[in-house]
Amino acid sequence: MMQIQSPPIQKVKGLSAGKPSRNKKDSFSTRTLLTDGSAQPHGRRLYTDQKRKTKLPAFTPWKVVLASFLIGICGIIYIGHVFSTQQLLMEVNQLENEYNKALRLYHEQRLVYDRMTGPKEIYQHARNQGFVNTGPADQIIYIQSQSK
Repeated sequence: MMQIQSPPIQKVKGLSAGKPSRNKKDSFSTRTLLTDGSAQPHGRRLYTDQKRKTKLPAFTPWKVVLASFLIGICGIIYIGHVFSTQQLLMEVNQLENEYNKALRLYHEQRLVYDRMTGPKEIYQHARNQGFVNTGPADQIIYIQSQSK
């Protein structure tokens, strides 16, 4: 009799299929401790090379020169903007003063005109021409019938 045997089925265990994770190192001895050699590594947290890679970038001289040049240009533009804003503010204040002066002259002329055409002047001219003031205008006028 002949026996037929199927190949063994491989079971997948976890996310890494039973193999060590990619981000873990092969041995404990290659990991570094942040002790500076002054303390024993027992009970201390291990830091991998991934976390130690987060350092500030090196400042090269051309980067410093470029940054200071850009900051200087921005400063010059800002100072120019401040001076132009002050100049515009002075012009606005001058125009506002001129407007207030013209408005004051207009009100003075309007007052003179109103005095010339007001009721006092009209009554005075009417009296000089011989008209008689009849008093208030709310008097009751009675109409007499002519059939008496």
